[in-house]
Amino acid sequence: MASEPDRQWFTPRGKALQRWVKIHIWVYRRTGGRVLYKMRKMPTVLLTTTGRKSGRRHTVPLPYLRDGDAPVVVGSFAGNDRHPAWVLNLQADPKVTVQDRSDVYPARAEVLTGADRAAVWERLVGQSPWYAQYQKQTTREIPLVRLDRLDRLDRLEGEG
Repeated sequence: MASEPDRQWFTPRGKALQRWVKIHIWVYRRTGGRVLYKMRKMPTVLLTTTGRKSGRRHTVPLPYLRDGDAPVVVGSFAGNDRHPAWVLNLQADPKVTVQDRSDVYPARAEVLTGADRAAVWERLVGQSPWYAQYQKQTTREIPLVRLDRLDRLDRLEGEG
């Protein structure tokens, strides 16, 4: 049996990916994340952004790594040369909605940079080595996005 780093994962693309995303969101919402909470052994959130062009709400299921109290999602797009639409959307409007199992809350998305990004990236590829392979496939830096819960941020700012 292959060791975990050598394991090959199937990544759906095109229409198959679109269908899978719709099913994943439907099941996750109906079960409060009790079903389809894990993706490649990583916990998953539903991230809802506002379309930068359409103004419509768009939801995607994304695996995450926890950084303190906040989930950090990865804009890998499976090593594609362009950012996924949800990254472009949150760059235009960082106010997002996150569903982590049955907990739904407003959040602010922040693309990590510098030492913060480097520290989280090191942890990420240590537990999920396929992200290192995705980074090798593209010239863009794969964004890591921290999703800071707004009610928690409001409390912290009120204390300052």
